[in-house]
Amino acid sequence: MQQKLNDELSQVFENAAVALILVNKEGRIKLINKAGEDLLGQGLVDVYGKLAGEAFRCVNTFINKYTVCGEAEDCTHCPLRNSFEATYNSGFNQYKVQSDLEIKDKDKTYTLHLLISTAILNIASSKYVLVTIEDITKERELHNELKEREKQLEELLATKNKFFSIISHDLKNPFATIAGFAKLLLEDYSSFTDEERESFLQMIINSSENTYKLLENLLLWSKVQVGKMNSNLENVYISDIIYEAISQLRAMADKKNIQIEVSVPNNLSISIDKFMISTVLRNLITNAIKFTPKFGLININVEEEVSNIKVSVKDNGVGIDDENISRLFKTTEKFSMQGTDQEEGTGLGLILCKEFIDLHKGELWVESKKGQGTTFSFTLLM
Repeated sequence: MQQKLNDELSQVFENAAVALILVNKEGRIKLINKAGEDLLGQGLVDVYGKLAGEAFRCVNTFINKYTVCGEAEDCTHCPLRNSFEATYNSGFNQYKVQSDLEIKDKDKTYTLHLLISTAILNIASSKYVLVTIEDITKERELHNELKEREKQLEELLATKNKFFSIISHDLKNPFATIAGFAKLLLEDYSSFTDEERESFLQMIINSSENTYKLLENLLLWSKVQVGKMNSNLENVYISDIIYEAISQLRAMADKKNIQIEVSVPNNLSISIDKFMISTVLRNLITNAIKFTPKFGLININVEEEVSNIKVSVKDNGVGIDDENISRLFKTTEKFSMQGTDQEEGTGLGLILCKEFIDLHKGELWVESKKGQGTTFSFTLLM
């Protein structure tokens, strides 16, 4: 009867669906089942007597081909060693402790995500620890993939909501303004002074221009979202597109007597999509003009770095508080401020800038202090 029981227990051990490894006090392997052999990629004859970390090919096991499992500084954090040592010393079993073990296989390293359980066993008057290991690496990778897809879905929903918000609100209001003032002029033209009529016409012009900019940005942004905006790289002098953007916005700056100073290395050529980066520069310079008071100063600076260039647009305007800085590049947030002359914003310009810089594998960021001005900077690979 006892022999039959032992045989049946041996079969249970050997055919268990999870890895079972029997280790002694030092953590040396005495027995391992088939699932354990599959996990390690080695048979019992290969791992018998080896330290568990050595059998797993832990990255901390070898130094100059010498086995130092349990002796390296990082071994104190080893989840496998800590599990069986704690059980051996305390006598308390552990159940499904989540652990990450970094493995070295030839010239590459990777991480195993494990659930480790331990149980103390007394066999032939000797004490051992049975280590049960479940490899949940694939499940963890699937979980992370699902989390990433969930994040992408949230971003898509936010993009859709922002798109409809712009159509239903930001486009509707300017047209209502245009229609309202046009109707006033049509129905009561003679009752207004020349000064009032000029004021109404200026409001119609301002609203029309802002609506056009919003539509332009909206169309570009929608192209990026559906993947129909491909970059067309060409070698251009960065100074050329900076001065071209300034010339297009000169009238806007002159209206507020704002001075624009440029510092850019001569003959600095870079491979970019000219249209995209020109759009980025126009948006950033427009914002700088918008939020800088009359007789203010804007500095545009270009620096060569090790593998990229950094372009900065700095103003001495109203600045942005910390709470709003975090909202600038998020599609989930609706953020727009009036300029120092009550210029309206579209709420899309900076989001579009970030999309275009991302397509160039660059970075876009902002530094600002309320009342002290703002600096927008972006990098482009050389």
